[in-house]
This record gives sequence, structure tokens and C-alpha cells, in this order.
Amino acid sequence: MKKSFKFIVTLIVLLLISTACFAATPVAKGDAQMHLVEDNVNTQTFGRFGEFEKKMVQIDTTNKTIDIQLTAKNNQESLANRNADIVLLIDASNSMAQNNVDYNNETISRKQLVLNAAEQLIDKLLDSNENIRIGLVEFATSTEPSTEGTEADAKIITNQLTNNKDTLKQGLTTIESDTMGARTDIEVGLETAESLINTSNSANTNKYVVVLTDAVPNTAKGVVADVYTEKSADPTKAKLQDLGTKGIEVISMLINISDDPIVVSSRPEDATFKTYKDVAEYVFGTALRPTTGSVYYVTDEQVVNTVTNNIYAELVPENDYILTDIVIKDYFPQNIIDNFEFALLTNPEIGNVTAEVNKNDNSITWTIDRLEPGQVATFIYRLTLKDTFSSDIVGLNLPTNENVTIDYKENDIPGDTVQNNKSPIVALDVPAPKDIPQTGSNTPIIAGSLISVAVVISLVSFIIVKRNNLNK
Repeated sequence: MKKSFKFIVTLIVLLLISTACFAATPVAKGDAQMHLVEDNVNTQTFGRFGEFEKKMVQIDTTNKTIDIQLTAKNNQESLANRNADIVLLIDASNSMAQNNVDYNNETISRKQLVLNAAEQLIDKLLDSNENIRIGLVEFATSTEPSTEGTEADAKIITNQLTNNKDTLKQGLTTIESDTMGARTDIEVGLETAESLINTSNSANTNKYVVVLTDAVPNTAKGVVADVYTEKSADPTKAKLQDLGTKGIEVISMLINISDDPIVVSSRPEDATFKTYKDVAEYVFGTALRPTTGSVYYVTDEQVVNTVTNNIYAELVPENDYILTDIVIKDYFPQNIIDNFEFALLTNPEIGNVTAEVNKNDNSITWTIDRLEPGQVATFIYRLTLKDTFSSDIVGLNLPTNENVTIDYKENDIPGDTVQNNKSPIVALDVPAPKDIPQTGSNTPIIAGSLISVAVVISLVSFIIVKRNNLNK
């Protein structure tokens, strides 16, 4: 029995010696070769305009270094430089001229009220950004009945888009004194506004048509004397949608649109639209569900405020998109931490980054208090192979990081955390005749040895027990 015990002990000692022989051994940095396996770029967006990028900018296979660049951007264009081409499409039909309203303790026509609001809007727009260009178009129907439903139902007042206040105010005076027909051809007005805005060849410019009207369409291209049916509603709605697909945003203000029943002697009894509001919502949509752009249903008292504040804010938003409280954490795998040195090569232009890796979670943290529209922040760090490193990582694919997480706020509202584990991957090789395994980790060899020895011990133990039982 003692002999058996000694035999088993001897086997266990042999097992421990064999395991020690196959354990990871230090390798000199100079004996290794490093190469790039995958040049992965980690790109992720956060919020509406935030963008993060992590990429390798340089690998030095001689000195065994990898340089990684992290970039954070706010991709919204700064509103201070935001250009716009705008056409004010103004209703000049009889209802605008014949309905009077009280404004600043005097009685003026609804048309004059809208023109006053338009003048204030022009001043405010051009005071905010002199690169904005504006054009004027009026619409109704032609005073010549034979040309109703043609291009004559709208007029270009300014022959081009301009930022000259005097030219625009003279154009408003022209509309004030001009006379057009009684009916309302919004479709041709939209087409004419489009033709004026298309005279601009400005790149990276936002395009808008602002409709200012107190009526719904009762005529359209090729339509004469409609009585508020789909004949004129459908083409107008289609034109609104068409402008939206072309990147021209339409903002519409409809004044005093009535819920009263449409009373026209020639209307069919089964007409789809029962009220003027029915027509308006069919063509323009509702404030919550517009056909395109934005729709404002207002009273006379709300005209000036809507034009000079609400519509102005859409044309030139007063609040920039700000990213704040940004926390970017870059996590490293343990084998990178154990075998590479971390060092900052550059500091970020915006925010602060930890100079050392936090060993509690193997991360560095980049904090940015505020990222304004158009701002870009970047820094670079370097991973350098240590003078001696573990043979365990030879031949393995080594991702340079494990994960990147981003927390942030946009306009003070917390956003959802985003993350991405994509990163550049490198590998190390040690050419023969260096006396270490050449194909990677020793784990399979060790595991095989353990299994083999365990099998031998089991067989020997079984034989010993059987012999002892026979000798009893």
C-alpha cells in the first residue's frame, strides 16, 4: 500500500513539474514582431448630432507602438453661420383686402396686418444673419377671368432673392397696392414660389416657403370656378408634398379658417368637405399632423406674434443644439493592461482625459462639459509593448480595447447610453529559434497534459485497488 501511495505521489509531482514547464514565460520585446490584423474604426452617433470616432492613426512595428485617436463632434452647423433662402408667399385675394382688423389701436385690413408682420419678420431675419436671402410672391387669381387657373394667378414681386431690406420693403408696398382676383389659387402660388427659390444656386442652404393666407384653395392649375372640392384641393395638397420631397420646407399660417358650413349654390349635395376647416385640414393637415412642414391656425390677433416669433424661430432657431455632460469611457482588455504601457500623446482641445488607466475597471475617462455646434475635440494616446511581456499573448489576436461607452445630455436632457466594442486588432509573433511555443497560448498543451496524467493516475489507482482486493 505504501508503494502504491509513493507511486501516486510521484505521478502528481511529475504533473506539477510538467505544468510548470509549460507555464507562460517572459519574452523580450526585441524578440517579438508586431503586425496589424484588423484596422477597425469605432464610429458611433449619440443624440441627434453627436458623433464619436476611435481609430488607429499609426502603428510602429519596430518600436511596438500603436497610436489611437479619439474624436468627439457636435455635427450641427452653428446657427450663427446658418444660411437660408426664403420666399414669403402672400395671399392677395379679396378676402385679405376686404376684412378689417384692429391693430395698435387702429383699424387696418387683414392684408395690411400680414404685410406689417412680414416687414417685422424681414427685419428680424436680416438682423440675425445678413446671409439670409428673401423673395416675395403674391397669389390669388388673375384679374382676367380667361387666365384663371394659369401661371397668371401668381406674381413674383422681387425678381430675385435678396438681403436688401429696402428692396423687400418696396416689394411689400407693391403687394399692398396691387389688385388681384377674388379667388385663391394656392397651387400656382406654390409653383411660382418654387421657381423663385430655384433661382438660387447656393450650396448648403436651407430653403423655405412661408404661406400667409386667410383662405383655402378654390381653384388650381387648369381648374376654373371650383366650389371647394377635390378638384382644387388635390393639386394643392400634391404640390405641398412635392415641395417637401424636394427639400423645400413649407411653413403655413392660415388665418381665421372657419368651421362654418360651405354655402355655395352650385355645390353638389354629396360634396366631401362640409366646412372651410375641412378643406384646410385636408390640404394642409393639422398642427399635429401637417401635410408638410408646419401649419399654424391663427386668429387675426395672433398673426403678428406667430409670424415674428413662431415662424421666425423655425427659420432661424434661437437655441443651438448643445451637447453637455459627455462622459466617454474607453475600456481595455486585461492582456493589454498586463503587457502594454499607456501614455497620452496629446491632450484634448475640449474636456479632460485621465492620464493613467484606472486599474479598477481598466478604463480611461474623457469628460466634456459642453460641446457647441460645429465643435470637434480630439486626442491621441499610445500603447507601447513592455520590455518583457507574457508568452501567453504570442500568436493571439489582440483587440486594443474592450468597449467604449458614451453618456451625455442634449439640450440638458439625458440621452441613452451608447456603446461599441469595435477596435484595431494587432498580433505578436516570436520567430524561431526562440524557445517558446510559436502558435499562441499554452493552454491546450497544459490541458492535454493534465488530462493525460489524470487518466494515468486513474488507471494506476484502479490496478492498485484491484490487486489489494485480490491479496486480501
